[in-house]
Amino acid sequence: MADVAGPTVNVAVCGDFKQLQLIPELNKIADLGRVYYASRLSSNAARLQIDRSQARNLFLKEYLLQFHARYLNHAFANTIYPFYDSIWLAAAHAAWERCEVLHAVVQGKALSLLQRAKREGAVILGHPIVCHPAFFEHEMRIELERLSIAPGPYLADTINTLAEIELCDRIFCLSGLVRDSFVAAGFSADAIDIIQLPTDLETFVPAQTSAKDLPFRVLCVAELNPIKGHVYLLEAWKALKLANAELIFVGTMRREMKTVLKRYEGQFTYLGPLGRSDLVRLYQESSLLVLPSVQDGFGFVVTEALACGVPAIVTEHVGARDVITPGVNGFVVPPRSAEAIAEAISKVYSSRSLQQSLRQGAIASRETFPDMATTVQQITAAYRQTYAARNPARPSM
Repeated sequence: MADVAGPTVNVAVCGDFKQLQLIPELNKIADLGRVYYASRLSSNAARLQIDRSQARNLFLKEYLLQFHARYLNHAFANTIYPFYDSIWLAAAHAAWERCEVLHAVVQGKALSLLQRAKREGAVILGHPIVCHPAFFEHEMRIELERLSIAPGPYLADTINTLAEIELCDRIFCLSGLVRDSFVAAGFSADAIDIIQLPTDLETFVPAQTSAKDLPFRVLCVAELNPIKGHVYLLEAWKALKLANAELIFVGTMRREMKTVLKRYEGQFTYLGPLGRSDLVRLYQESSLLVLPSVQDGFGFVVTEALACGVPAIVTEHVGARDVITPGVNGFVVPPRSAEAIAEAISKVYSSRSLQQSLRQGAIASRETFPDMATTVQQITAAYRQTYAARNPARPSM
């Protein structure tokens, strides 16, 4: 643990999220206590560069979840997934140590842990990975109704997430979209920081040489669930009827989406979830990334694609719109508009010079992404600011 001044911080992440990449550097400049997370067995204390006493990798939950998502297509998720989460939560309580600041991912899975920390006098720095539940639920319900899908697990965490937000003294979010959704719901703008997480620029790199004789390839990397807006991309693709072109989907698929996608058979190729090296190669061999989500707190696949030299089309409801300069490294289109998606794709498809300039713009985007040191300094500053305002009147939700 680093010999630093400042509040003692515990980190709680119910899943294998990108926050884990921050831990080695956070441990150097913050007074990091325990880290409660769920990841692969290999993501141990040595991997995170922390002492064994600090790491609480509650890995069983993540293995069960990944197996269920990959091989059972999220079947019975509304009953089984909360059970997996409860395994993580019980183990976190069993290994709990007091702290002065709890840095917690806010997603409705750690409510009793936040309540415990609060009772013990800690302050809470929350990190929502999606928009405020009011915004998220509104957008999700529209899609569920349009696709004739029962709410099931899609809105199961809403009540607990709202309760977690009530306990937060401050939050940091990934994008202006998320910030705006929280402000609209009544959370104080003065208690919100926007902190973008770094992209691995050593792994996600442009191809050294351009591949020849490849079709015009449009790629969508996202779990196939209603909120990601795949149907709007499919409607656009169906209308375009492009020659020597292909549409590829990557990601796990919600069981309910199989029925939805039957009407689009032959329009796309589904590769399922891919490992990192395969994903990098696919980025490098693609012409365009499209993320048509109707709600996405950020969309890390956008910065990954840009880092590989692939321009991106995103909707206004994708947080990664913050990194898109229209006409330079991609385009931003209205949500739920197959017509706008089709127009943007057609514009790129029909112009070799635009494809080349967008590729150069995407590669140039690498220079604008935050590095690890900058991100960690911002988060550490948020720890101090949260702790300094120990007894503020919490924002009304």
